[in-house]
Amino acid sequence: MIGLLIITHETVGEAYRGLTNHFFPQGFPANVRILGVQPSENQDDIINRAIAEIQEFPDNNGVLIITDIFGATPCNAARRLVRAGKSAILTGLNAPMMIKAVSHAERADNLNTFTETVREAAVKGIFAITEEPEGLMCRAEGQAKRL
Repeated sequence: MIGLLIITHETVGEAYRGLTNHFFPQGFPANVRILGVQPSENQDDIINRAIAEIQEFPDNNGVLIITDIFGATPCNAARRLVRAGKSAILTGLNAPMMIKAVSHAERADNLNTFTETVREAAVKGIFAITEEPEGLMCRAEGQAKRL
């Protein structure tokens, strides 16, 4: 099992908890923790809270820390927690990343492989759609209308 610690600005992580509950209605897994960073917190406070969360994890094969924005306060604090083979960071939290991480963390046993799998899900979940789909129909009051 890999532990997941989501460190984000304020309530961003809690929004992702809600999204995760949509996909996993049986409840939030015990190996996932959310830490929301407040604007008034300093780095040492954030790091101490993160360490306390990590110590609460069940036995695991490492901890993946996911942050929302590279270079921002949550990420900068998390960078001080990285230990080779024990903890790693992914930045740029997005929905595909979160769902992949939560759905695979319990069965994962290699932190580096797991981190790359989650990173790939984040990237592959991003699409640029610049053309309208052919045949897009919208129904309005029983009638089909072409958009």
